[in-house]
Amino acid sequence: MERGSRHGRRRCGLQWGAAIAGTYSAALCLRARYSSAFVSPVPGLGATSGLAKSAVRRPQGSNAQDVRWALTAAGVCWAAGLVNRVSRSAAPKERPSAKDAFFAAAEVFDEEEVDVAVIGAGPGGTLLAYLLAEQHGRKVCLIDPAASKKWPNNYGVWQAEWDALAAKLGVDLNACLQAQWKVTDCYFGGSWELPVDNRLRLDRPYARVDRAKLKQLLRSSPNVKVIESEVECKAIANNVFDCPAIRHSGSGSVILLADGSAIRTKLIVDSTGFESSLTRRLPAPGQAPGPAAGYQIAYGCEVIVDGDFYYAPEAMTLFDYRTDHLSFDKEWEQRAEKEPTFIYVMPLGPVPGEPNAAVFFEETSLVARPAISFEECKQRCFARLRHLGVSYREETISDEEFCYIPMGGNLPEPGQRIVAFGAAAAMVHPSTGYQLCRMMASSKDVADTIAEELAKDSRPDAVAAAAYEAIWSPQNQAQRDFAVFGGEFLMELDVAGLRGWFQGFFNLPEDLWAGFLAGWPSLPGNSNHESWFARLTFGLQLVTKIPPPVVLRLMAAIGRFSLTYGVSLIRSVTPLFGSPPSYAYTPPVPKEEIGDVAAKREAMEMMKGSAPKIEAQAVAEKAKGK
Repeated sequence: MERGSRHGRRRCGLQWGAAIAGTYSAALCLRARYSSAFVSPVPGLGATSGLAKSAVRRPQGSNAQDVRWALTAAGVCWAAGLVNRVSRSAAPKERPSAKDAFFAAAEVFDEEEVDVAVIGAGPGGTLLAYLLAEQHGRKVCLIDPAASKKWPNNYGVWQAEWDALAAKLGVDLNACLQAQWKVTDCYFGGSWELPVDNRLRLDRPYARVDRAKLKQLLRSSPNVKVIESEVECKAIANNVFDCPAIRHSGSGSVILLADGSAIRTKLIVDSTGFESSLTRRLPAPGQAPGPAAGYQIAYGCEVIVDGDFYYAPEAMTLFDYRTDHLSFDKEWEQRAEKEPTFIYVMPLGPVPGEPNAAVFFEETSLVARPAISFEECKQRCFARLRHLGVSYREETISDEEFCYIPMGGNLPEPGQRIVAFGAAAAMVHPSTGYQLCRMMASSKDVADTIAEELAKDSRPDAVAAAAYEAIWSPQNQAQRDFAVFGGEFLMELDVAGLRGWFQGFFNLPEDLWAGFLAGWPSLPGNSNHESWFARLTFGLQLVTKIPPPVVLRLMAAIGRFSLTYGVSLIRSVTPLFGSPPSYAYTPPVPKEEIGDVAAKREAMEMMKGSAPKIEAQAVAEKAKGK
C-alpha cells in the first residue's frame, strides 16, 4: 500500500512538474513569438503545446497575450495529467489521446458552441454568416478584431449584376447604393489612329455601393454573434497549425481566441483575405503550379470640385488610359506608357450646403507584378486632374483609399478542413480585380451547401469538401484558368496595347464582354463563358476586334504561357486534357477493405484449418517424448 501510494505521488508530482515546465516554456516561447510546430513536454499529449524548435522570430506581442498562451499550454498539460490519472484509476479504459487532453483543456476557457465559425468580417464573411443564420437557422459566430471598423474599400458594381444578386439572395440590395449612373464612359484614344479625346460610351448602368449601409444590413441578424478577437495561428501543413489555437476532431473544431475564450464549432470558414495564414494555396496533386499573383494597386480620394470637372456628370468613367497629362515630363510619360495606369471617376452629385459637386477619383494599375507604388498612382492622379483643368480645394480631400488587391495565384489546397471564402479562396477575378459581386453570387450556393451537409450530419471533412466544390467546381476552375491567362497577358501590354485591347473588347456584343467581366455563374452574361466552346468562340470574336500587332502578341503569349504553366489554358478552351480536379469528398477506406481482402481472408481460413493439426502434432510429440 505504501509502495503504491509512493508511486501515485511520484506520478502526480511528474504531471504537475510537466504542467509547470509547459507553462514556463510556453511563456518564453510565445513571448518571443517563435514560428514553428509545437512539441509536447508531456508524454502522450502529442503536438499541441510546448517548446518551439524554430529560430524564425515573430513580432513580439503584449505581455497579456503571452500570459494567455502560457495559461493555454498549462491548461493542456494539466488536462493531460488529469485524464491520465482518471484513466489509470478506472482500468481497463483506453489510454487517453492528445485530442482528449486538448478538448479537456478547452474547458478551462469561456466557451461558445456554434454550427459555423466565420473568421473575417469583411463583406464576404459577413454575408455568408448572415445567410447561414437568417435563411438556414444556423448558429453562427463572426470573429474579427476589427469587426466594428468600417470596410475600407469603395465598391463599384454593374447595376445589372446588383439586380441579379438582389433577386438571388432575396435581399433589398438597392437600398445599399450611394450613387447610380445610366451610362459608362471609357477613353482609349491616343493609339491605333484614335483621337486622344475619343470617348467610348457604354449604354450600361453602373452604381456605387454604400458600404456602411451594406454592412448594417448584413450585420442585422440576431443569430450571428460578433466576437472582436483574433485567431493567432498559421497553417504549416494540410490541417496542421503552428500552435493550438485551432484543433480539429472527428466532430468539429475548437478555436482558442486571443482574448482567452474558446469556440466549439462544426465548421470553420476563413474569410480573412488572400494573404490568410489559415488557408494553404497549393495546386492539387498532379497539377502544375499556376503563375504567381499579380497586384491591382489604386490611390483614390473624394474631393469637392469647383465648377466643371471635365468628365460627364451623368456617366461613371470606368477607364481613362490617356497619358498626355504627363507630356511635360518625357521620362515620366514613357514610364507611364510602359507601366500604365488609368483613372476611374465617380461623380457623386451636389454636396449639401455647397454650390459644387463631390467626385471620387481613383488612379489604378489594373494588374502588375511587382506592384506599382501607391505614391506613383497618387502623383499621376493629381497630375491628370491639373492637366484636365479640374479645380478643387485641397482641404476637401477625403475618403482617401489605398487599394491593394492580389489577383490570380493558386487555388486552396484540396483536403483542408477550413473552408476558404472570398479572397482567401482566390475568388478575385484574375483579369479585372472584380470580387464583390462574384463573392456575393457564390455566397448563396456555399451557404445552401453547408446547411445541407450539416443537416445530414456529415463529417466535417465532407462539409468542407462540399463547400469547396460549390465554389471551385471543375467548370468554375476552367473558366478561371481562362481568366488567369487574361491577367498574365494584360500584365505584358504597354499602354498602347491596353488601349487597343479594351477598345476591341468593348466593341464586342454586350453580353459577351459583360459576361467575361462578371465571370461567375448566375451573374448576367456568364453563360457565354461557362463551357470550353463558349470561351473559344469569345476568343475568336475578340481577335477580330483588336489591332493585328496585339493579336500577334496574344498568340506568342499563349505559347509562352502553355510552355511555362502546362495545359490549363488549352484545357479551358478545348475538350483536350479532361477537366480540372474536383474538390469532392472521398470517404476514408474502411479498415476491413484495405489491401487484398481475398488474400487476407484466405490466409485466415487456412490458419484456422491448420491450427487443430498443429495442436494434435504437438500433443503427439509430447506423448512420444514421455
